Amino acid sequence: MQKSFLANAGPTCRLLALFCMSSFYSIGQDKAVQSIIPTDLVWSEGSILTNDGNEQIGLLRYNDKSGLLSYEQGNKSLTFTARGVVAFEFFDEKSQKQRLFYSFPYKDQLDVVRPQFFEALMEFKTFALLSKIDPIDISTKSVGTPVGVGYNGFSVTYGPTGGQVAISQIETFYLMDAGGEIMPYVRIEEIDIEGALFDHTKTKNKVLDKNLLTKILGKDTSGKLEDFASENKLSFRDKNDLLQIFAYYKDHFE
Repeated sequence: MQKSFLANAGPTCRLLALFCMSSFYSIGQDKAVQSIIPTDLVWSEGSILTNDGNEQIGLLRYNDKSGLLSYEQGNKSLTFTARGVVAFEFFDEKSQKQRLFYSFPYKDQLDVVRPQFFEALMEFKTFALLSKIDPIDISTKSVGTPVGVGYNGFSVTYGPTGGQVAISQIETFYLMDAGGEIMPYVRIEEIDIEGALFDHTKTKNKVLDKNLLTKILGKDTSGKLEDFASENKLSFRDKNDLLQIFAYYKDHFE
């Protein structure tokens, strides 16, 4: 049977969980809602700590595209939003690792503070590296299709207007200090564009706060991490590289 994740949690993990619980008792409990979840999501054994202090142990699947968490145990079937959950964890068969998520109040894309799920990628003595994936954004626009060149050789004539669809999703990485402040650090946006002429994919990576690492770790330690990244050709704007850099920090500075 799946054991409670809090039973085996380290100091930082328990600190994050307690911070979550104190936040959500003040917000209030949201009822579990039913929702249609894509069938390609995999069910995994896991546990959910709800904001009323109860723990649900059973099968979980998390849809990061919508931010919905589904739960099944026997004939019991529920779907939770971040408002009704303190934390949850499950074993991800695809990545072959245990994944742990917390729910924190944070400003959304409309600048409204509401509970949202953050994944705890790495936890340290005084801070944690978190990740949050925003819901998929789909935008469309009309584009003209060039079919010829005008008499003067410069003007372009256009045929019937076609449609272009852009599907984008943003993953943001945050550093959370011991006081519970969540600070955005790196943003990675994946964009799939289906156009009238051709389809293509592009990625936009950006360090949102170049001084944040120094603020959290101090100038000396952050400088050593930058040197390590440079020597090993690692980028702070790449997810896998970022995890390698923080793994180095954990091995050498914790």
